[in-house]
Parts: sequence; C-alpha cells; structure tokens
Amino acid sequence: MTAVAVFIVLIGLMGLLGSLIPTYQICHQKQAGHRGWHLLLAMIGMFILGYLGFLWMLMHRNTASLEMVVAAVFSAGGGFVWLVVKMSQETILTLQNTLKEKHYQAYHDLLTDLPNRHQLYEKMDQLSQNENNHFGFLMMDLNDFKMINDNLGHDAGDKVLQIIAHRIRTVTPMQALAVRLGGDEFAIVLPSASSEQAKNLAVSIQQQIMHDIMCEGHRLAVGISIGIAHYPKDGEDRKTLMKNADIAMYTAKRNGNAYETYSSKDTI
Repeated sequence: MTAVAVFIVLIGLMGLLGSLIPTYQICHQKQAGHRGWHLLLAMIGMFILGYLGFLWMLMHRNTASLEMVVAAVFSAGGGFVWLVVKMSQETILTLQNTLKEKHYQAYHDLLTDLPNRHQLYEKMDQLSQNENNHFGFLMMDLNDFKMINDNLGHDAGDKVLQIIAHRIRTVTPMQALAVRLGGDEFAIVLPSASSEQAKNLAVSIQQQIMHDIMCEGHRLAVGISIGIAHYPKDGEDRKTLMKNADIAMYTAKRNGNAYETYSSKDTI
C-alpha cells in the first residue's frame, strides 16, 4: 500500500510543480500581476514542501487506510491547483489578446492597415509639447477619386486605396508616421525634418503614386495633391498646423502641382 500511496501523492506533486511556471508568468504580467497571484505562488511552494514531508513520512511508517485517504486528498489538491492555474492563464491570455486587438483597431485604419487619425493626433501632440522640436507635416488627397467610386464601384475604390496606402508606406521613412485620415485623405508626420526633406518625400510619394494601377480590368492613373506645413513655423498646435497643411494641399490641387509648401498668402 505504501507504493500506491506514494504514487498517488506524486501525481498531486507533479500538478503543483506544473503550476509553478504558469503562476510565475502570471505574476509578472502587468495587467494580471495582482498580489493574490504572488500569494498563491508562495502557497504552492509551501504545499510542495508539505507534499515532500508527507512522502518522507509514508516511506518511514506503515501505510494504513487514513494515509491512503490523505494521499488521495493530496493528489486531488495538486490536480485542482494545476487546473485552476492553467484555466486562469488561458483566460488572462485571451483577455489580453482581445485588449490588444481592440487597441490595434482603435489606432489603425481597418481598410489600409495604416495608423488612423487617433494615432496621428497623439503623435503630433507629443511632438508639439516640446517647443524645441520641429517636424514636417504632409497632408495628401487623391485627385478625382470620386470618379473611381462612381464608375467602378466602392470595392474598386477600396482596392485603389489599399494600393495607394502600400505605396505611401514603402517610401515613408522609419521615423515618420503615415496615416489614413479617412476617405481618400492621407497624412505623414515627419519628425526633425527640414523643408527640403519634406519636399523630397513629397516628390517620392508623387513618383510612387503616378504608376498606373490595374483594377477591375482597367488601367487607372491616380493623381495626388500634397500640402506641406512645418511645426512651429506654420502652426504652434496640431489644429493650426493641419489647417495650414490643408490650405497648402488645396493650393497644389488648384494649381495642378504635385505639392505646395504653406505660405500665409495661400487661401482656399
């Protein structure tokens, strides 16, 4: 009977040992690292010592019915702890993945997978908090995009937007943030950029966009107008900077130019 009791207790002990790593991982997760899990980790350690003590006792005395009952309880206890910890870990992981997905959706455009205006606002506000910072801001709008939706349908329009977004992303520097504002409007925040660097980026974007797009059996030539403004010269806050870049963009559209840099003389 001693061998059977030892085997039964070892099953419970394996459950406790198997609970150590998952419990430790939960303790070190920011969202889930409640002090209750630290207490549980300490209790599991004490349980393991108790199980080892009981095993030592079993091997040094005759095993009776009482010892068998206690061994069964120990085995069930270890299994229970392992089951609770594993289920808790899976639940926490699922919740964390859901939160990450919700956060991603809140800060990204679902159609193009570019960051959206919420992320843009946070980036611009962050950069403009320091008066010593300077950065370029590019506002972009596709030319005559409504004709694509009207003539080929919104599915074709969505495909064109995805291709345009990919082309913009390919020429955007690593430190810059390219976003889709909505509709056929895009924008780029270019940290620590000079006027010349912003213009060079505008030219690169124009060169990428000008390549024909094959969509629904049609070869489409899509144009883009770009307005450039600089912080803090053209606006000391996000709203003013975006407004002035928008003015420059419509000036470029009106004049048929690839881009325009904001000037106080510009009007919509």
